[in-house]
Amino acid sequence: MSVSVIHAQLAPYYKLPRVQIHQEEYLESIFQKNKNPNYSDLVIWSAEVGLTVEEIKIWFENRLACWRQEQGLPANGKLVNE
Repeated sequence: MSVSVIHAQLAPYYKLPRVQIHQEEYLESIFQKNKNPNYSDLVIWSAEVGLTVEEIKIWFENRLACWRQEQGLPANGKLVNE
C-alpha cells in the first residue's frame, strides 16, 4: 500500500489556490476517479493543468474534506487508516 500525500483538511478560502474554470473542471474530473493521489500523480497533473504541485495538493485536501462532509464523515481526517 502506498502512502498518500493527501489528508483531508478544510482550508480557509483565502488559502485556497486561485484556479480558472477549466482548471477546476479538470481537477474535479480527476477527483471523481482518484480521491487519494500519490505525489507522482500530483506532479503530472500540475504540469497538465498549469498549477504548482503545492496548489494541486491544497486543492485536493480541501476537496477531500468537502467530500468527507458530504458523506457524513468528519472533514479533517484521513480517508484510509494508515
